[in-house]
Amino acid sequence: MRRLLAVAALAALLLSGCGIPDDTRVTVVGAGPSGGAGPREDQIQSVPNPREAASDPRQLLTYFLEAAAGDPDHAAERVKAFLAPSARAGFEAAGPEIRVIRLKGDPVYRPSNQQFTFYAQTVGTLKSNGSLEPAAADPNGSAQYSVEVGPVAGQSGYFVLRPPPHRVLLLSDTALNDFYQRRTIYFWNNENTALIPDLRYMPGSIPSAQQPTTILNWLVTGPASWLGDVAKPLPNNTQAPENVPAVTNDTLSVTLTPQAAPAGDTKALDRLRRQLQWSLLRPDQGPQTLELKIKGQDPVRYSGQDYLVSNPADRLVETPQRFAIFNGVVHRVKSPQAGDPVPALRPEDNKNIASAALSTSATHTFVAVVTAGKNGKLRVGSAAAGAQATLHDVGLSGTLGRPVWAIAADGGPQGAVGLITVNGKLYSFAPDGSAAVQVDWQGEPGAITAVSVAPDGCRMAVVAGGRLYRATLDTSGDTVALSTPERLFPPLFSQVTAVAWSSETYLAVAGASADGQRYAVVDVSVDGALSYVRLADVGGEAVTYLTAYPANPTSHRENADAESYETAGAAWYVTSVPAKIPASDLVGVPANPPPGQTPTAPFFLF
Repeated sequence: MRRLLAVAALAALLLSGCGIPDDTRVTVVGAGPSGGAGPREDQIQSVPNPREAASDPRQLLTYFLEAAAGDPDHAAERVKAFLAPSARAGFEAAGPEIRVIRLKGDPVYRPSNQQFTFYAQTVGTLKSNGSLEPAAADPNGSAQYSVEVGPVAGQSGYFVLRPPPHRVLLLSDTALNDFYQRRTIYFWNNENTALIPDLRYMPGSIPSAQQPTTILNWLVTGPASWLGDVAKPLPNNTQAPENVPAVTNDTLSVTLTPQAAPAGDTKALDRLRRQLQWSLLRPDQGPQTLELKIKGQDPVRYSGQDYLVSNPADRLVETPQRFAIFNGVVHRVKSPQAGDPVPALRPEDNKNIASAALSTSATHTFVAVVTAGKNGKLRVGSAAAGAQATLHDVGLSGTLGRPVWAIAADGGPQGAVGLITVNGKLYSFAPDGSAAVQVDWQGEPGAITAVSVAPDGCRMAVVAGGRLYRATLDTSGDTVALSTPERLFPPLFSQVTAVAWSSETYLAVAGASADGQRYAVVDVSVDGALSYVRLADVGGEAVTYLTAYPANPTSHRENADAESYETAGAAWYVTSVPAKIPASDLVGVPANPPPGQTPTAPFFLF
């Protein structure tokens, strides 16, 4: 309780003194949300507060906007329990899905007609399968709601006398955070080479013993709609059991129908068990052995953690290698690897650089640099681990953005894919220096200024036209393609300027506050629903670039430990207060650098 009060106090302090608009509600998840690979059982409330617990009309309204939380099959019943008998008779929700809203300011109460009015932004729709689909773009930004609250003759307490006339079940974003565990399930990509994370919301009212049954049903119904182009569902007609038995002897036993893995197909069985282990088991928490029973086949037991390699995010290390550019040269930020050279980049190529990206696979290191000046060039290359790369010029001209490596292929440079923005368009490139290709996508939302790719290589975050989008990256065809972008609506921002992946399920986002005068860095869930303030007041200069080293999901963290950004031509650490990266933090920089020279363009080795 003391920790929760401290978080609330911190949130109030941040909002009152940093220029963030006071009409926007911020869901502070905690001091760096934890539990990305598992539940937050220590932070959530299992069931919503009942109507009878409300001591005044305002509290009843709060509880009413929580009532839909929980088992989706009975959400309407819980909401109806708040309604006066006269209102209950005529209330019928349009469906089991729940509209998640973010209140804009405090509701206004008028005692004369017992009515609350408030404005709220639609964040998205919480589906019965636990996924949250972002709302379609709302040109008005928010909608007005009216709710009448008061007593009913002959009955105790307060009731909702007249609910909003929208025929939908409403849930506040704070209730989404308070009454649901964030769970990640996994699906194989189209090539069966890696697992793709899929964020779901587990009602806190579901006992832990019943959660595996819920997760199996989620898996059987397939990936969330936005992942449909890149994530493979389980084989057709796969059926989950009505109930997964309780854990016995540290073993979780799962029985599936024969369609899940045909007899004799050892590769399909191995993929299935890895998918189940990532979705159902949590390293160092709960059962560590999976017993998989396919009807008509002998049961197989799987122990150990060999399944972890199926998720590219498991490669993420505890202490990342950090870099920045000083006077056109890439330097290491001091770390345990301070004495090592910059990977794969030859000294003769390490000059006149404006920005860079480095990535590694099991066998190779990939380099992409953008040279400084009006006629900047993109130069790329790759080399076997420990060797130096020969850089090739890629024929691009114009305003070049920051390069990123979307895919760093194992076994060789073939299949590696990089991305860069040029004049507001997105291009893909290969490490051999072949011609870059423009990446087309449906419903292009405007000039692209920033892109970031998740460790799985399939999910993307995009900043275009000052707005934040998510999309999927399909590299299985002859050309790289993006899905139709879905706009996300993070709190606080009137304009988004930069983005980076903070974990499997969170994005680091930078942008301007509602008045456009100050900038902040906030970690936002991949559906845009929840947020955690990292740096409330960057100042009045725009954050032009943001980078983060995502948290490894086995660490049970939802947010990166290390984030950096650039503003006003200087590199900064993301901490509780702005902290410029000094030249003294870089390896090989003179002790007394010339005045006016400062580190820029921070980045990590992925």
